[in-house]
Amino acid sequence: MLERRSPLHQGMALHVSDASTAGLRVLAVLHSASGAAAEQAVLWPLCAQLQRLGQKVLVLDGSQAESFHAPGLAQLLVQHAWQAQAGLRSAVADSQSVASLPARQGLKQLKALAGDMGLDVLTALQAYVRGFTTVLIYAGSEALTPLLQGQGLQPLLVVPPDAEHLIDSYRQLKHLAVFAGVECTIAALEAPLNADGPQKYDWSRKQTSLQTAQQNAQTRLQRLNALLQCSQRHLGDAPVLMRLRWRQSSDLHQLTLHMLKTACILPAHSQPAAAAVPESLAWSH
Repeated sequence: MLERRSPLHQGMALHVSDASTAGLRVLAVLHSASGAAAEQAVLWPLCAQLQRLGQKVLVLDGSQAESFHAPGLAQLLVQHAWQAQAGLRSAVADSQSVASLPARQGLKQLKALAGDMGLDVLTALQAYVRGFTTVLIYAGSEALTPLLQGQGLQPLLVVPPDAEHLIDSYRQLKHLAVFAGVECTIAALEAPLNADGPQKYDWSRKQTSLQTAQQNAQTRLQRLNALLQCSQRHLGDAPVLMRLRWRQSSDLHQLTLHMLKTACILPAHSQPAAAAVPESLAWSH
């Protein structure tokens, strides 16, 4: 949906110009089984945009489980971060590819590992991903909660074009607000109206398909406003709402800027000294 490429916004480079000295940037995107298609329509173009800015991006994919044939974060965490065989480096030569690791079990193991190391969760993770400048964690609200506690990070919640997912969206907002104390950013995907294509007739509503699409968009906007008002009333604050319109690359630029602004940045000095590392386990997209 958002794969069309366009020139970089001049202000985007200002947010990552100090990436080599700032340390590791951590971003998060919420995952739900019902909204996975819409989430990944935003996730990968967002990562590609960061790669174009010179970032080395690693996606920890909590929607995928590690296995013998698809090793991931769980296998990486078995190693000790200070040993020669520890760490993960970027081995993706193509700047258009994005490295990713299955991480469902590993994300669950991180909290116990951090306790053993005497570190907070994200700092413990940092020791294993020294070859990357940006890590994006893609996981459900339950898996993200122990990682986000006490961190200045706003996870991204992608809302599909249909309005049926809004109740599940509110559930995730509430879970993170109550148990992690964090606010979210909502990216509302909008379906194309197809105004330039041939018109069809919606017999169920006795009107053109374009009129039906416009009515559906208006209904969805009203429900999104209700979601924001409900969050304001019951959770203490309304999340930031950002539109992602069909083929509007400027919306993706704006979202990327916002994600960089609300990312958690771990200082470079908290990383252990670099050591020899094995061949990367990361898949590329």
